[in-house]
Amino acid sequence: MARMSLYLTLGLIVGGLLVNAIARDPGYLLLAWGDWQIETSVWLALATFILACVLLWMANRFLGSVFQVPLKLSAWFGLRSARGAQRQTDKGFAAFYEGRWEMAEKALRKTRTVGEQTLLHPLYEALSAMHCGNADRAFEVLDRAEGDGTLPLSVVAMARAQCHLLAESYEQTHQALAALSTQDLQTPRAIAIRCELAFQQSDWQQLTELLPGARRGQLISAITLASWEQQAWLAVISQGNEPATTAWKRAPDTQKAENSALWPALIARLTKEQAWDSLYKVLAERLERHCELSSLDAIAQLPDRLAIKLKKFVKRWSEKETAGHCLAALAALAEREGDSALAGTLWEEAYTRQPIAGHAVGWARWLRSSGQDDQAATLEAEALSSLRSAQQI
Repeated sequence: MARMSLYLTLGLIVGGLLVNAIARDPGYLLLAWGDWQIETSVWLALATFILACVLLWMANRFLGSVFQVPLKLSAWFGLRSARGAQRQTDKGFAAFYEGRWEMAEKALRKTRTVGEQTLLHPLYEALSAMHCGNADRAFEVLDRAEGDGTLPLSVVAMARAQCHLLAESYEQTHQALAALSTQDLQTPRAIAIRCELAFQQSDWQQLTELLPGARRGQLISAITLASWEQQAWLAVISQGNEPATTAWKRAPDTQKAENSALWPALIARLTKEQAWDSLYKVLAERLERHCELSSLDAIAQLPDRLAIKLKKFVKRWSEKETAGHCLAALAALAEREGDSALAGTLWEEAYTRQPIAGHAVGWARWLRSSGQDDQAATLEAEALSSLRSAQQI
């Protein structure tokens, strides 16, 4: 309020001084143009000039507003168009994530003419078309994107390889991957494509080499990778060109856990190849950590000189396990060493711990060799009865 009063006071003082100056000396101004003459005071001419400048400024603002209306309308409609394109893009990407391929392709196709289109549009449009079974359209979109330069060549090659893989065109998939550089082949997407290609073509050796990278990339589910890993390593150890023991050492620890499916496969291959020294070494290492029925059965396949060396491992495990399998293995080793009395004792103890058919047959065989045919016949009858009951179940 005090400031307003100050301004009013100053305005009144300046106005009073101006009126006093005009009253004392109004001045004289003469404008002549041909036959025209204008005579007026200096103060009136100055006021007219100021008023004319204000009117010109207002006219300029008015005309500028009138001419800017179409531009503002165009900008408004353009903004609405961009918003609509963005909504279509979001709708397409969401549909792609949800697996609704037809809706994704349709939504992304509508945004193709928008100037703000990114490299994601042709990429996901092509993949959506491929998932819909329209391979020709997918490759057309990728070819156009490659020609326009809207997609990097590496992305085009990966997308083309993925489309060929979905179409089960494995030779073309290899050709598309061949266009990638060494660095691009190590990207998570390229590794995932190569993993699936190796699985589809049963290239187990290649798959075992790619699985660690695929697990780090996390583009393939852990359940799928676990299944592929087990199948691949089983195939490599069972029938691969690589030596069985070398493949076993290279296998991940998760595939070499207790009761692993790879362990019986390794034993079967070494037994088939009659690689007894190799089988003895892996059995000795395995029995240090685990006692499995497949290991005990494998001891029976070894020559006497190697099988007897494993007796100390089996004896140590026999003190811990209650199923009697280690005792049965020790009984078989005692027979091979010629210690019949110890073998009979061990067979009887094994059958006592677990009266299964295998223990009964082993003890019965020892009884017959000792001349105790009646007791052997009783055991054999019990074993046969248990086998029939198991078959019925």
